[in-house]
Amino acid sequence: MSVAVALLLGVIQGLTEFVPVSSTAHLYIAQALLGIENDAVALSFDVVLHLGTAAALVLALGGEIREIVKELFLLLSRRPARNAAARALILPLVVGTVPGVLAGLFLLKKFESARTLGLIGSSMLVACAYFLFAEWRGAHAVRGRGLATLTLGDAFWIGVAQAAAGLLAGFSRSGFTISTGRVRGLDRADAARFSFLLALPIILGAGAKALLDLRKTPQSAVSSGALAAGFLASAVVGFLAVRFLLRFLKTHTLRPFAAYLGVLGLILLAVTYARHLPFLGAAH
Repeated sequence: MSVAVALLLGVIQGLTEFVPVSSTAHLYIAQALLGIENDAVALSFDVVLHLGTAAALVLALGGEIREIVKELFLLLSRRPARNAAARALILPLVVGTVPGVLAGLFLLKKFESARTLGLIGSSMLVACAYFLFAEWRGAHAVRGRGLATLTLGDAFWIGVAQAAAGLLAGFSRSGFTISTGRVRGLDRADAARFSFLLALPIILGAGAKALLDLRKTPQSAVSSGALAAGFLASAVVGFLAVRFLLRFLKTHTLRPFAAYLGVLGLILLAVTYARHLPFLGAAH
């Protein structure tokens, strides 16, 4: 893998991991356009991309993450809270993480083998409709709730949305979790903040899984320059994407992203039909 390709894939990962348009789908499309087979992308490169986006989250939300970690240690040592808001997020984050972990352990391999451009296009159309529904539902709420009112039920359903998005490329993890927060009555910006906090353990878990797979699977060598380019691109662009989206969603809706997914989804379905490509992969 050349440094230029690694840089491009890192930019795509960093941008689309957080902007609600599906990173998995865009990486799949980019690899298809570049003529790169999915299994030709080394696991070592997959690891650095996940580390890059994890670093982006830590940089963008470092203060909140530190407070939550501090409160977790205080909680485990049965000491009183110093930051009640941070401690109140611990259990919701745990509950919201569980569906994604279970889906990753038991279902991800089956769904990965079924990915095609047609299925991704269909998933994007579903995501488009869900984003629009969530914004309609949120607009009818009397007032968006903040993180202080987050319930375990909210966290569970947002976690289920994250799990579903992790399985079906095209759904967008950030888009599905933010939209589900809106459906549950959360303020859009606070739904995005919880979405990003919830993403960190899943991203780290995915990186750890890729690292374990790397130890078991022979891999073609990837140069240190390509690895560094992928990491830096995903980290820097991911950081900018998180900061942008948190500001953007204070005054804007998800409708522009819904429109983008709708158009791209239709294009992918048209390409699938015109080229007689299989709609489903070799699922088993």
